[in-house]
Amino acid sequence: MMSLEIALRTTVLLMSTAGMARLLKRATAATRHLVWHLAIVGVLGMPLVAPLVPHFQVPHVLQGLGGQGWDNTIVSMLAIVGTVGTLTWFLIGWLASEWRVRRSAEAPAVWVTEAHAVAARLGMRDPAEVRQSAGETSPCVAGLFRSVVLLPPSAARWTQADRQAALVHELTHIHRADRRTQALAQLACVLHWFNPIAWYAASALAREREHACDAEVLRLGARPSAYATLLLQLARTTPAEWVPLTELSMARASAVEGRILSILGGRTSGPWHGTRWGVVSTLALLTAVVLSAQPTHEPIGLEPDATHSVLPNLSLLGLPAPAPAIADACRRALGDRDPQVREQATLGLALMPGAGAIAPLLDALKDPDAHVRKRAAIGLIFRRDPRVVEPLLIAITDDDALVREKVAIALGTSADPRAANALTLAANDPDSHVREKALAGLLLLGPRQ
Repeated sequence: MMSLEIALRTTVLLMSTAGMARLLKRATAATRHLVWHLAIVGVLGMPLVAPLVPHFQVPHVLQGLGGQGWDNTIVSMLAIVGTVGTLTWFLIGWLASEWRVRRSAEAPAVWVTEAHAVAARLGMRDPAEVRQSAGETSPCVAGLFRSVVLLPPSAARWTQADRQAALVHELTHIHRADRRTQALAQLACVLHWFNPIAWYAASALAREREHACDAEVLRLGARPSAYATLLLQLARTTPAEWVPLTELSMARASAVEGRILSILGGRTSGPWHGTRWGVVSTLALLTAVVLSAQPTHEPIGLEPDATHSVLPNLSLLGLPAPAPAIADACRRALGDRDPQVREQATLGLALMPGAGAIAPLLDALKDPDAHVRKRAAIGLIFRRDPRVVEPLLIAITDDDALVREKVAIALGTSADPRAANALTLAANDPDSHVREKALAGLLLLGPRQ
């Protein structure tokens, strides 16, 4: 059975990755996809690497969780049933995907010629096979041990531009090895089927994967309006039937709306130069911190004058602690008239360990700018101090969904019994992301709450 410690490390890593992906909203979808891909690789490798790395001590976040009141036999049986059931579900999807390939027919010669031309433009050495699906479905990449592009019979009546757009989208999936990353995400869900954050990570990976392929279609010359129209038409006309998650479908009705808005809004481009190196370095450091943090079983004091937090001490990472002058400058900058200045000052305070940053972060939590309040909520995550709970209980009803989302995480890591009721109410929030974080917060609070 997956140990509680590994599950906790996984949750911290994936929640930190979610925050990083949010900060990279101006980067390309391919970069954000890389963020989630590396995080999932870290999750899969964590049980193997954790025993081999040096550790430093931090207070235990979920003290008492999984205590003697649990029936270990029942828990183990539930874990096995959940793992086997999830694995079986995904295997059925892979087999169904292969079955659809076997039922498909040979594609018209013009499709094959167009696919070879698109593959050459994408720089693919071995063009993938293109076949005609047995029924009307969205274009997709299917198969078990090989990746095959399936186009519906109606593609023969499409314009050449629409058919080329579909081929670019699906062949880009193959060129990027997206089915391999999808398989890794599904394996992570099999091992962590009980953890909603793992499922959220797999969903985010799939979302950014589709945005990245959309960006490639536009890069190769498709008009945004025409491509968005094609996606909308496919989503409306494709028969409602079960499509295995193992297939990379071009136009799933459940996800096409956000993609169309992104395409028409011009948000599929705009890379940051050097971002990928920064992503790899940051995630490597983050994973190292998560792996090397060793929970202790000493109770955490909750006195207002406590000078420690669950955040790792920067000196233990070999990094210098912030100078008092820097901390004072951040506190003074919270009074600046420019909201961007206040946002950066709040971010600086959020990264500072110790109880000294709590009071200014609580002030920033009441800032008129939502971005400042969001940074403040992030800074209060893992700050196990009684002063933070009441302001967070108020902020969970903030007008901005992003603020409520971060506040839900902060309440979940507060270890305070008062957070349970607020998170239960937040589980019915109108925003789906807030609901997800509220459920994750309840998971972090633990059954004893």
